[in-house]
Amino acid sequence: MDLGREIESLRKRLAAVERSARLSSASLDNTALQVRDSTGSLRGIVGQQGDGTTAVNIVNGGPPPAPSTPSAAPALGGVSAGWDGTFANGAIIPMDWARVEVHASPTPAFTPTASTLKATIETAQGGIVYIPSATPLYVALLARNTSGAPSSATTVVGPYTPKPVAGEIGIGEITETLISDGAVTTPKVFANAVTTAKLAAGSVDATALKADAITGKTITGGTVTGATVTGGIVRTGATGQRVVLNPTATDSSNPALTVPAVELHSGASGQVAPGSLSAQITDDTVSYPYASLRSPAVASVGPNGQPINSELRLLSSQPSVRGGSFQLDANPNPYNDGSGKSNLYGYVAKDTAGTSALELVCFDGDDASGGDGLLGPGTSIKMSGTQIRIRAQSSTTDRSLYITPAGLSVDGTLAVGATTFTSYTPTVANGGSATYATRIGHYYKVGKLVYVHIYIACSAAGSGNTGITVTLPSTPYRGSADIRQYLPLYAGGIAAGGNSATGGTGIANINPTGSGTEIDQLRSASDIQYRGSNLSNTSTFTIQGWYREA
Repeated sequence: MDLGREIESLRKRLAAVERSARLSSASLDNTALQVRDSTGSLRGIVGQQGDGTTAVNIVNGGPPPAPSTPSAAPALGGVSAGWDGTFANGAIIPMDWARVEVHASPTPAFTPTASTLKATIETAQGGIVYIPSATPLYVALLARNTSGAPSSATTVVGPYTPKPVAGEIGIGEITETLISDGAVTTPKVFANAVTTAKLAAGSVDATALKADAITGKTITGGTVTGATVTGGIVRTGATGQRVVLNPTATDSSNPALTVPAVELHSGASGQVAPGSLSAQITDDTVSYPYASLRSPAVASVGPNGQPINSELRLLSSQPSVRGGSFQLDANPNPYNDGSGKSNLYGYVAKDTAGTSALELVCFDGDDASGGDGLLGPGTSIKMSGTQIRIRAQSSTTDRSLYITPAGLSVDGTLAVGATTFTSYTPTVANGGSATYATRIGHYYKVGKLVYVHIYIACSAAGSGNTGITVTLPSTPYRGSADIRQYLPLYAGGIAAGGNSATGGTGIANINPTGSGTEIDQLRSASDIQYRGSNLSNTSTFTIQGWYREA
């Protein structure tokens, strides 16, 4: 055997084996080939999988780098979100990268979960996805590898508000700035859709009206002309009952005076119930604006030749009157020169303190005595604040009845208050050691007259020789030495004491020299003053009657 030749042959055969595929004839029969890393950790399974499928399964891969911050913008009926195919901090896309997930939520700081996943971008080149929504959204991205491992989420961006879509535009959301000029054309406006309230004042002028557009039954041709409407008379009818707006009406009480007026014609006779609205009536003595309603004059006339009629006037002001006033007259005359008779006058005003008042005055304005009588004597009713005053006045007498929450009074003297009695506690003085089980007082006032009832009962005997006094509910009138007041009394249980006073009827003196509200002396029927020593533990006093108040 040639040993050298044999070695060369073996070398050539080994080289051929090394150059050929190692598993060219191998197979994985119902099994799998596992791929492990340098640490021995499983990283892939090639072949038969545990669920019976055959695949190349990559497992246990490390998390991929986070994608770059997403781009987002409002979209029609939702939000658009995009990824530009790069990764945070310039990281390189790993070989086991699988996709980028797009997450969205209405919550500003949210954590991506299955509930926030809206779409995926499967290409490494990036892309843009559409997220339907009716509310503003915040957007974030994260990457996953083929092992399913997630990257950290990107920064949350937003919110982005969806643009409105057809059927979801709220009432009033389309403003005039969103409608292009000329966008609304004639075919888009329904018949009768534009109503009177939608037309601006003055927007329909002469050039916008078609010739002969206003005809017949609306405005009778020829009646309304430029000369009549501009500064002319406007009337509802030519004759009979009608209303006339007349800028130069004649005042019936002074034919030489013309005023703007609304004339109310009562019938075919042509009689007028004239009135002037905001008219200025002026002569050398009187100047005040007024509005009036006057009844048509009857055929007969008064003794001064004036027609017999009546008038209600509303005046903005008159001499000596603050605020508006009114005047109801028979045979009215605006100058109050005696040709008419005024019956009722009233005004609403405020005084310097700001108190509102309404006053009605009845008076006789007949000028037989030579004066106009406008502010002369009469009867009046005035309501001011919480008071009503009814006044009757003549040239020599003036009487007034006042009604207030406290009651009624005449001329501020005679007063009638509530119908119930008022209670008070009388004070007893100079009783010494006496004590009292009962001290009761009631009174009722009518003007300056006071009806009083007092009952006092002792519970311990008194002492001392000073006269007993008892207080009234108000200060009595004390008069003079010749004018005194007293009240009847009854005394019971009187002790002998230091004098000879006895029980029974007596009097309670109100002396001129006294002061305050005290009854100065309690005296027996024998005209002896009761003192503290006369009081036993069973003594009683009853004082009852009228007295005059100071």
